[in-house]
Amino acid sequence: MKFNRLTNPLSIIGIIMIIISILIIFVHSLDNLALQVTYAFLMGSSEGKAIIFFFLMGSLLILSQFIKDSKRLENSKYTSKPGNYYLKLIIILVFCTFILGQIFEIWIRVKLGVPIFTTFVSTSPSLSTSSIIHSHVFKSMLGLLISDSGLHIPSNIHTGLSIAQYIPKYAMIIFAVLTTVYILGLLSLGKRSDLQKIILIFGICTAMIGMVDGGLFSTPALLGFAILIGSYSIKKPFSIKNLIKPSTVIIIILVIRVLIGLAGSNPEYYEVTVLGGHGEIPLQGFNVTNEQIVGNATIITVSSKLDEMTFFNQVFKEYNGKYPAFFVSWNIYSYL
Repeated sequence: MKFNRLTNPLSIIGIIMIIISILIIFVHSLDNLALQVTYAFLMGSSEGKAIIFFFLMGSLLILSQFIKDSKRLENSKYTSKPGNYYLKLIIILVFCTFILGQIFEIWIRVKLGVPIFTTFVSTSPSLSTSSIIHSHVFKSMLGLLISDSGLHIPSNIHTGLSIAQYIPKYAMIIFAVLTTVYILGLLSLGKRSDLQKIILIFGICTAMIGMVDGGLFSTPALLGFAILIGSYSIKKPFSIKNLIKPSTVIIIILVIRVLIGLAGSNPEYYEVTVLGGHGEIPLQGFNVTNEQIVGNATIITVSSKLDEMTFFNQVFKEYNGKYPAFFVSWNIYSYL
């Protein structure tokens, strides 16, 4: 009977996905292919996201077959409730985690006395960035866990470890949340069809990745959350009206994302706040208009002639390895 569960189409797909995740780790020639396949929904520049995605989705597909065929679980008090009950709990947990990530981002800036609408850059032991628009707060906890456990991962897989030193350690709660979401995800599959299971598992996996890497406004978070609330809202018989509420929620989040980007942008100049700097901090190749020391930081004002991405990349290259942490202001208008 157990063998039959493993030969189920969903289990076979799951096994293949786990094999792919393992191959990506050891076969570097698959890196670019994995990035191309997953980029549309993970938006990642590292194969780390692809590895996690394939492993999570593969394992959920396999375990879903064991839960479905288990008589013991079928009569358990934990599986007696409808799948949407557990899906509702997942939605609440995921959304609360997104909000908590935003709170941590704000907390970092308030603690260090810098504006909220900035990109935080930590350079030790490697360059890592984080902002309320694309948060790496919980990703840094994963990096810390990997570092403390002594595990070795390829250098091209970014873990955000540098940011961890600036975040309260109780952010480690993310691992308890992820475990809970994973278990609730299995329970939420219920008596859904195979196609519904695949779609829901895809939503759960992308949402979990978004919780760790990117936060509320990231592509995997928005896509995963949309699938979760969409799956919860769909009723039988299906009606397009079922999708109005979930679509509205996602649109509102996207509007907030755009408004934050606009409200936090300064089209007149860039500000670079260097922590631990004491004046006369070089910024080669830029039109520096002002430099002042405020507390334990040096604030450098630079002309906004360059577009935001070019400016960011040049500042990262200039300061990487020279200063432990700094903040850079935004200018979304430079793309218009």
